[in-house]
Amino acid sequence: MRLWCLAWVGLEMMAGCRYQYAPREAVPDENLGMKMKKPKADFEYMHDLLNGFFKMPNIRSALRVIQEQQITGWEIWFQVEFARFLSEHISEPDWEREYAVEFDYRREKLGYFFKPDFIIRKKHWPKDRYVALEIKQHIQLGNCLTNMVADLAKVAKIRKSQLDLRSIWALGIFPYDPAIDVRAMIQDKLYGVGQPYHETRTATARIPRTKFSYALF
Repeated sequence: MRLWCLAWVGLEMMAGCRYQYAPREAVPDENLGMKMKKPKADFEYMHDLLNGFFKMPNIRSALRVIQEQQITGWEIWFQVEFARFLSEHISEPDWEREYAVEFDYRREKLGYFFKPDFIIRKKHWPKDRYVALEIKQHIQLGNCLTNMVADLAKVAKIRKSQLDLRSIWALGIFPYDPAIDVRAMIQDKLYGVGQPYHETRTATARIPRTKFSYALF
């Protein structure tokens, strides 16, 4: 709790000045293989889902309690609530939790499967063509983005299988700070692992009536 307070105070003290983050040039990483696919239709659907989710009064209320009571480790709660939201959504998506997607074991020595938090298929999309969503939350924005990018980098190690991933997306939730250029930080983190930054496939916003923000890319 003390660490949370100190970090939060530190963020508040930064609010008086604009934090400029200078992104580096992209350096391709030969070990990463394929680049991440970012279809416009997938981005718009995921963004629409999240906009609807964060408009729910019970979600905003819970996030306020999390901040006020300095609660940590709430990713599982978030995933359960998002699963319920998907089950009741008007678009009737097909979804699964932690579906195991096989790695190319020749390049992945630590494990053989990647289990995204969610795989989601919108109704009327081709069968077995899903988007994958990884969810991260952290009190430190930099750590949150680093963890998100690390998850996306795993895409290059997924082997062809019966499941065709249309695209993979990372969602991060972190404390709101208007003094930080979140998009510039995302760009820098992606370039750091040799992946491109897609400005039109990136969303950052404050979650209304809370002290949290989110990023989707």
